[in-house]
Parts: sequence; structure tokens; C-alpha cells
Amino acid sequence: MVWHTAAVVILGADGRYVDADDTALDLLGVPCVDALRAKPPGAFRATPRDETEALELQRSIAEATFHGLLAETPLRRADGEVIRVRTALVPTPGGGYRVLLYPVERPTTDLSARVYRITDVLAEWRSAERRLVDVDPTSAEGQQVMADVDLLREQYHELFRSRIGA
Repeated sequence: MVWHTAAVVILGADGRYVDADDTALDLLGVPCVDALRAKPPGAFRATPRDETEALELQRSIAEATFHGLLAETPLRRADGEVIRVRTALVPTPGGGYRVLLYPVERPTTDLSARVYRITDVLAEWRSAERRLVDVDPTSAEGQQVMADVDLLREQYHELFRSRIGA
């Protein structure tokens, strides 16, 4: 499955849910924005909070936010289904964040989390482009690699625009 547009969630500076588009509401399994706003920060965490891991993730986010951040993590929808998403975190002028969610795998059993900086996204994008040389573009694998290239390109450009203030 290829996603050409991201699901968008707006977070306040306190991490609370402020707004979301219809794609995000559907992805999160939430019926409306008011129901999303009623959720506490971290409501969609797929695993119980491990304080050491949470502090490391917060540190990575704080370090990378200025340059743009992309993370790949599991997310637990409101109905309990666990999915894997790539998340681009873009600061907003009001002190909150615009969160772009790109589904990667649904459902998933991969509960690991990984934080990428903008340079990591660029390197992964270029690596995916190099893989295109070795696959038949009409095959299922070729289509997946092309979808990966498109997704990484879109994520890189979104992070780059946020860094230059565009």
C-alpha cells in the first residue's frame, strides 16, 4: 500500500492533541477531533512506558527538532490494533508541533522505535534509490521500493522546508 499524503495531527506545546485531519482520525481510530482532544498525551503509545527509553527518545527529539525529526514507531489505535508509522515532527510558530503520520505496516508486531535526523532520511532515501537498480520496477518488490523512495523524498522535503522556515 502506498501513501501519497500524510495524516496530520497538531500538538500543543504541552503535547496535548489540538487538531487533526480526517486521514489522521481514521488512522488513529478516533471518530472526531473532540474525541482526540479528550485523549491524554501518549494515548496511542503501543507499549508501556519505559522511563529510560522515554528519556532517550525525548533527548533525541530535543536534539533533532531544530533540524527536523523523523521517527518510526509502533502506534496503538483506539481500537487496540498496533500499526507502525513514520512520524515527521515539525515545530510550529506557536510552540507546538505539526505531526505527519505515514503508515508503514498494518498490523505490526515490531515494537521498536527509531529516531532519524534529516541527514538520516536523506541517506535512507538515496539508499532506496540505489536499490531501484537491482529490482524489476514492475514487480511487487520494485513497487515497494518505488513507494519507499517516494515516501522518503516527501519526508525529506517536509523536514527540509521546516528547517529553512518555508
